[in-house]
Amino acid sequence: MNWLEKVRETCSLFPIFQLTLSEPATFGTAVTFLSVESKEIYNLHKILLDAVSPPPELIDRYIELDHFIPHLGQTKWGMNEAEIIEMKLAAREALSPFPSFDVTFVRVFDIKKNAPFEDIKLAKLF
Repeated sequence: MNWLEKVRETCSLFPIFQLTLSEPATFGTAVTFLSVESKEIYNLHKILLDAVSPPPELIDRYIELDHFIPHLGQTKWGMNEAEIIEMKLAAREALSPFPSFDVTFVRVFDIKKNAPFEDIKLAKLF
């Protein structure tokens, strides 16, 4: 079974869960994101990594496991530092109070094409 099949199988067994958006934050001065709050997202992350079993160097390179920061990306590439800060402040104002929503799928992203590759549904257990 290849890694994508393992992700599909894992997602098919993991229930839909609720996630709450939280304070905007940054990775340095290049990326703005919305923090998210959910115990389940950490569980899903760990289960997916266990299923795929990436080598330690990939876990380190892509900031996984203990260094994982769940977030919803918001930055467009090529923004300067002032634009990043402006976006962070605008997001805080526009989104507060921060909404919650159901997470119903996992998006596999093609980083070479910078585009979504496949959306994989989570289990409906109701």
